[in-house]
Amino acid sequence: MRLLVKKELSSEVWKLAGPIVLGMISQTLMSLVDTAMVGRLGPAALGATGLGGLLSWMILGTLGGLHVGVQAVSARRYGEGNYTEAGKTLDNGILIGFIFGSFCTLFLSHLMSWLFPFFSDDLAVTDAGSGYIFYRMLSGLPFMVIAAQRGFFNSISQTHLHMRVVLANNILNVILNYCLIFGKFGFPRMEAPGAGLATTLATIIGAVYFLYISLKPKLRRKFGYYRIKNFDWSISKNIFRLAVPSGLQVLIAMSGYSIFNLAVARIGTIELAATNVVITIWSMAFLPGAGLGVAASSLIGQKLGEGNPDKAEEYGWESVRLGIIAMGSLGIIFLLFPELIFRIFTDDLAVIKAGKIPLRIIGMIQIFDAAGMVLASALQGAGMSNWVLKAEIASCWGFFVPFTLLVVLVLNWGMVVAWIVLGTYLTIYGTAVTLKFYKGKWKDVKV
Repeated sequence: MRLLVKKELSSEVWKLAGPIVLGMISQTLMSLVDTAMVGRLGPAALGATGLGGLLSWMILGTLGGLHVGVQAVSARRYGEGNYTEAGKTLDNGILIGFIFGSFCTLFLSHLMSWLFPFFSDDLAVTDAGSGYIFYRMLSGLPFMVIAAQRGFFNSISQTHLHMRVVLANNILNVILNYCLIFGKFGFPRMEAPGAGLATTLATIIGAVYFLYISLKPKLRRKFGYYRIKNFDWSISKNIFRLAVPSGLQVLIAMSGYSIFNLAVARIGTIELAATNVVITIWSMAFLPGAGLGVAASSLIGQKLGEGNPDKAEEYGWESVRLGIIAMGSLGIIFLLFPELIFRIFTDDLAVIKAGKIPLRIIGMIQIFDAAGMVLASALQGAGMSNWVLKAEIASCWGFFVPFTLLVVLVLNWGMVVAWIVLGTYLTIYGTAVTLKFYKGKWKDVKV
């Protein structure tokens, strides 16, 4: 294996990954803006939005596995030169998204609001968090429409479309946050619940905007999407077969992080607030890896469709190299300047003191996190979603969850040791995924 990047390969990867990374940065800024604005309301509100955001993403991220299924199937058909079948993938993905997104909006929003008090003993946190998660979960339907669109257009190398949508989302979210959290321009002062409502309203408008910009005549003629006759059970079944393990992987991971947050919440509100800030900062750090993973997934799917597995492997390793450079650089910043970074989100000295060492721990394991994120997406793009799910179950529930509960609730070793356990889990997972990709069996998987 080469240690240095190859210019012609890296430029092609970044051409596809660049808009994805920018779009994901903008999307994550929605969470950052929530955290920064709500942080001015105090530790209880900060803890509520952090816990509420994690729990809501545990559901939305699971359903959002739809984009992995759509992307894997569509990229393979695109590589084969079968453009109309690729277009049918989009329509079937939207149908699946409409069904499950409606269930989330109409039912899960009420259920998660009712369950929220079980995740914290602090009444101030549960009062604010119940409203936040209710409004946030209402975004299920538009979120799923965006997921189907995102998977398809990324698979055909039109990554700039999703970027435009999330940039618009972020601008709207900033404006709506200011209005609904603090009660500006005639809007009611909703505080933490207002942050959830702002994100949902921005997502609804974003879904409508995505539908609008995807109506380009040239693309519709080439791929023939947005037609009722495109609905095909065999295509939907193929999407579902790949999307379900990907969604379950997110559920396993996010349930693990939720249990981690629950354990930290038992230590204290200050520790929960500090953990929320660290997770928010970390969510920005892994965006290059996540974006490069999406690029690797698309390129690998296309090259396997063309019958060129060796080229697909080259793209996978090049994406890893770029991810390690990007995320490793951010990790160095976390190690050197944790307090300075923390002050962007809160001026509470107790929260800053509690969070400095956990942020440094995250900085230390960035290269393993990068390898895990990029190559897990690459394996999913090749059709190995089931194996990635098994790796997540083994590392998360075989190590991360039980050891977190042991060191926090039984041994009372505190938050720092809990974060050491989290860092070890990411290292184990990243190593396992890298070894699986290296063995190369993914080249023979049929999609």
